[in-house]
Amino acid sequence: MFRILVADDEGIMLESIKSIILSNFGSECEVMCVKTGRAVIEQAEAFRPDIAFVDIQMPGLSGIQAIREVRKFNSSMVFIIITAYDKFSYAQEAVNLGVMEFITKPVNKKKILEVCIRAMRQVEEARQKLSDD
Repeated sequence: MFRILVADDEGIMLESIKSIILSNFGSECEVMCVKTGRAVIEQAEAFRPDIAFVDIQMPGLSGIQAIREVRKFNSSMVFIIITAYDKFSYAQEAVNLGVMEFITKPVNKKKILEVCIRAMRQVEEARQKLSDD
């Protein structure tokens, strides 16, 4: 079972990503949606997601600020950034925070699935390593 957090201030984007994930992975995933950077931090503690799709521009804290805060108490969460902004500084900051992927909007189903599968593999490898240790 994978816990996936989707964070975007646009309701249609939240529903699209959630629908793509659930229609392709169904019972393998539990998906939680939030609309603010502050909610990302709160749900990172309460929901304990394995994977998080996070928009950069959200009300209050940006996605980058939220990831920075989450990294202080959860270094293993796999982050995927979704953004309409193709700015190098965002990508650079994301790399520094250990973000797995940087996806620009509009997103397509194929890309979401491809990135989700890679993130799931990464989570599985980390789980396997933990059980081996």
